[in-house]
Order: sequence, then C-alpha cells, then structure tokens
Amino acid sequence: MISAFKKSLWTKELTSWYLYDFANSLISINMIVYFSQWIVVDNGFSDFWFSVPVILATIVLIFLSTHIGSKGDKNGSHFRIITVTTLLMVLSIIGMILVGRNFSDRYLIIIPLVLFGLYQVFYQLSFVPYNAFIKHISSKDNYGKASGIGFAMSNLGSIVGLLMSLPLINNSITLFGTDRLAPLIPGVIGFFILSLPLYFVFRKKSFPAEKNKKVPQSHFLKSFWNNLKESRKYPGVFVLLLSFYLFSDAITTITLYSAIYLQKVFLLPDTFKVNIFITIIIGIVIGAFGGGVLSDKYSHRKILVVSLILNSISIIIIALNRDTSLLYAIFILFGLTMGIVYASSRSYLASLIPVEESGTFFGLYTFAEKFASIIGPAIWGLTILIFASVEPANYRIAAFVMGVIVFLGAIPLSFIFKKRSV
Repeated sequence: MISAFKKSLWTKELTSWYLYDFANSLISINMIVYFSQWIVVDNGFSDFWFSVPVILATIVLIFLSTHIGSKGDKNGSHFRIITVTTLLMVLSIIGMILVGRNFSDRYLIIIPLVLFGLYQVFYQLSFVPYNAFIKHISSKDNYGKASGIGFAMSNLGSIVGLLMSLPLINNSITLFGTDRLAPLIPGVIGFFILSLPLYFVFRKKSFPAEKNKKVPQSHFLKSFWNNLKESRKYPGVFVLLLSFYLFSDAITTITLYSAIYLQKVFLLPDTFKVNIFITIIIGIVIGAFGGGVLSDKYSHRKILVVSLILNSISIIIIALNRDTSLLYAIFILFGLTMGIVYASSRSYLASLIPVEESGTFFGLYTFAEKFASIIGPAIWGLTILIFASVEPANYRIAAFVMGVIVFLGAIPLSFIFKKRSV
C-alpha cells in the first residue's frame, strides 16, 4: 500500500488522470442511484424502460468505440476525443434536468431517457482515450498501481458524490430542488470543474500518431473486425477481452440495478441505500489500491482470477441473504473484490499491448464492457419478467444469475498458462 504513494505515481499527468475519473464519478453514481429511481419509482415506468437507453447506447458504442480508439492511435487525437466527449456529457446532463423538470406530461419522460442514452454514449467513449493514456504516462512497472489508484479515485468520487446528495434528499438544502434530479446538479458542476486539470495538462502533451498501421480503417464495422483480428497477435489479449465481457456483463448489471434491488427486496429508504453504496465504495477503494500493488508484484492474471471467484461468491451471497443487518459485511466484500477485479484487468491489458496501439485495444476493452450492457440488462429484465409472480424473489434470482456469470468470466483466464505469468 505504501508503494502506491511513490512520487513517480503522482506526476502532474497521472494526478490529473486520477482526478478526471474522480470527477466523472461525482455525477455517474447519482445517475445510478437517483435517476434510475426517478424513472422507475417516481414516474412508474418499468425497469425495462430504464434499460432501453443503456442498450441502445451500447449498440452505438459497438460501432464507435473500436473505431474511435484506432483513429486516436492513427491521428494522435486522444486528447481531442476526450475533450469533445466531456463537453457533450455535460450538455446531455443539463438537458436531462431541464426537460425532466419542465415537462409534466408523463410520456415526455422519453426525452430525458434519450438524453440519458446520449450521456451513456459520451461517458463510455471518453474512457477509450482515458484508458489509452496509461500507456503514455506510466511506466510498465507501475501499470497495476496507477490503474489501482485511478480506480480508487473513481470510487472516492462516488463516495463524495453520495455524501453531496445526502443533504439534498433529506431536504436540508433545497437550493437545487427537492426531487431525485436535485443531486445531479452539484454533481455535474463538480464534474466540469474537476475535469479541467486534465484538459490543461494534457493539451500540452504530445501523443504521437501511429503512421504505419497496415490495416485500413475504412468504416466502423471493418474497424471492429480488423481490431479483433489484431488482438490475436498478442498472447492473452483476446482471452482477456472475452473474460472481461463476461464479468462486466454481470457487474455492470448489478451496479445499474443495485438501488432498485435494495428497494424491491428490502424496502430500504434512500439514506440506507446511500450508506450501503458508501460501504461498497470503501471496499472498492481498498481493493483497487491493494489489488494494483499485488498485480504489479505477483501476476496481473492470477490476481484477476482469484478476485473474480471471490466476487462471484459475494454476489451469490447477496442473492441468498435475507438479513438486513448482514448487508454491510456482504457488500463490503463485494466492493473489495470488485476493486481488485477492475484494477488488475486494466493493468493486465496494458501489460499485454504495445503503446502505439493502446487506443485500438482499449477501444475493444470499452466495447467488451459496453456490449455486456446489452446482454446483462436483457437477462436481468427477462428474469424479472419470467418470475414476476414471485416478486421480490425474482430480483434474488436475477442477482444469483449475475454471480454465476462472473464465475464464468474467470474460466477463460484460468486456462492461460505461460512460462512467464503477467
């Protein structure tokens, strides 16, 4: 843990990189906790309607993420891409709030849902160049620690975002309103302000263009298939992407529906949900710091496999547990293992790919994560519908299925045996 505080891990480039993830989480956590409930609980729409913009955004990202990553490599335009997507995120959120509050017709909720879908597109696209930056600003020996600190900062941002929301949902502060859209306002302000250091530091940094790429990138679909073929040239990359798709499928879905799950199964008030989220995030922060250090010291792959198995077990326990008093202990285990999973998976990929193609492969990484957002919510939604007659047990069944999928994600990685484990 002490090694995570070395001076080499806190250069101005790395510090602004960490801070951007922190800033993003100020708003994204409140989207999950409050916007989801604003749609489902406050406006009476089904879980399916909250899933639709996520699914449609993912379809768009299937075409865009790998293409954007390749273009960033070829043109040295990663900085320009992250600047544009950041501004579009801010505009999408502002639009959601304005429309959501000024149109009383229930059916016009479709407009905030569309804007939420656009936010999802820009949010995920911003992480293609963001993740690619790690190859440009960190040494190979520090991939795990830098990835872990970044993921930890992301989740510290979630804690701060939730704490910022408490006086708003308790009506202690009414400056931003008293509905479930209120927490989005300080979140988007904080996101915009705290993302500025990355802009001012990285605009002066050169990201060399990769001029000799032999594979033509003429259109979106061709970019995807060419990049997927390219991944097979580097041992372990394709298998990692497959595994990442599987476990992201489940973890993304659990995260997306967590507030709704706690409401439907345990009938918990928002304040209790926030405390649970903070408990999870504390676990994630500890796991991300510790997992990053361990993956650099031992093996990115081995640490990833072990953490996936433990994460799977924690989700299955969540699905089976009926005692509210045990939720804190169970969810901190879930958060701890989740932190290790994401810190080690990003550093593992960084250790396997060349710097000049970092955008290409992190574009595939983003694609794998977001393609999971189609199947995961679809499985969740279908499970809820099929077992609707036994609600809230249908939510427990859906969570159990997610735990099984995380375990399946560990299987491909478990069969990679190399003379030198990475």
